[in-house]
Amino acid sequence: MQYTYGKVRLGKGGIPVGGSDNNKAWPVFQAGENPVQIISGSYRSGDASEFYKLAIAPPDFVANGTVTIAGGSQGLTILNKSLSGGLHTATDPGDPFVDVVMKTSSTKSWIIPPWHQVIVWPFSAASTNDFFVSLLGLDLVA
Repeated sequence: MQYTYGKVRLGKGGIPVGGSDNNKAWPVFQAGENPVQIISGSYRSGDASEFYKLAIAPPDFVANGTVTIAGGSQGLTILNKSLSGGLHTATDPGDPFVDVVMKTSSTKSWIIPPWHQVIVWPFSAASTNDFFVSLLGLDLVA
């Protein structure tokens, strides 16, 4: 199937000011009726020496800070190895495609299926700081 680019999509979200318990999921981005190709993004804040993950979650997954990430039965697809907290600021944001600690990078774009969402959560300890993520994408229209 051939796709063309449609509307530009910007998703902003993450862990709010005040932090989050460990392994609690928060929303970042939601695709609409078309798949979305994420082409760029940034993140900032978080706790120093703590780590965060991004994943694609199914449409029925509730990401509001109350649901605990509990394993493979939740239908999550991991997008990155880990994002490091406390390293990046609003004036020096991090790249979500790059793991600065492991010195690795993932593919430079992600495809989010229709109606699916991208979520973030702290996985090494509770987060006492906010953790902001911004993702830019384009609708893929058949």
